[in-house]
Formats: sequence, structure tokens, C-alpha cells
Amino acid sequence: MSVPLGDQLPRSVLRLFTPSERERPEGQCFLLVTVDADGCPRPCVLSVGDLCPIGDRRLRAAVRPGSRTAANLGSGRPALLTSAAPPDVFHVRLAPARLPDAPGSPLARFEFTVVSVDRDGHEGLPVTRPMWFAAHPERREDVLALWREQHRVLVH
Repeated sequence: MSVPLGDQLPRSVLRLFTPSERERPEGQCFLLVTVDADGCPRPCVLSVGDLCPIGDRRLRAAVRPGSRTAANLGSGRPALLTSAAPPDVFHVRLAPARLPDAPGSPLARFEFTVVSVDRDGHEGLPVTRPMWFAAHPERREDVLALWREQHRVLVH
């Protein structure tokens, strides 16, 4: 059952974005759902390297500029970010706004205002693991370099 928590990112979600999490090329996946012009939901899997919280009421994302996700976010239609922070899952409703392009970066940048947060938990059936990814050993350094660049783009 979902429980409304207000309009701030919970601490258990914010902990997923610590600098130490960005310094290992494996970790949790986040599901960002946008809506196409025809009303069809469009999922996009993001990593800790693609997202950056700005306090507890704002979140930034870097996405590919020609993607459907970028087009949907650019339209200003609401988005939903789902994150597992065991033992719960959090559904964060977001209002997107396009940010100016960052110098030297091809990425589309967006800032979200947190509209509402729901905690989805089930007594006796806790979520024990989030969706997880891991870079292939030969790509680990490339992934970390990409995340460092994306973080630079998101915090400025």
C-alpha cells in the first residue's frame, strides 16, 4: 500500500546518491517514466551517474538530447521516478524544466521539482534488492569517467 510522504526526497533515497556511490561503476538503477504526446508511458533506466539531487526538493538529470525521454521532459509533462531503497520502494512525482546546455557537454540537462513522494511498502514482504547494474570490467574506468563528467554538468 502506498503512503504519501510529502514533497521531499526521503533520506533513504538521498543516501543512494553519495559521492562513494558515484565512484564505483555498479549500483542501483532508477526508473524514470515520462509520457509521450499520445499519453503512452515511456520508461528510461538511469544510474546514479545520470542523476544528482540538489537538496531534498530538487533533482537534476542528464539524458541524451535526441531521446524520447528528452523530448517528453522538454514538453514539461510530469514524470515519475521510482527507486527501491530496501525495504521500501519510493515513487517520486516530478515537474521537469529544461536547463541551459552546459558548456562542452552534449547532454540535455533537466531539473525536477519534487511534487510528491509515496512510499510503497508491504508488511511481511519487504523489498530486499533494488534493480542493479554493473559495468563490464574492461569498461569500469570509462563508466566512472562518464559519471564524473555528467556530475560536473549537473552541479553547475
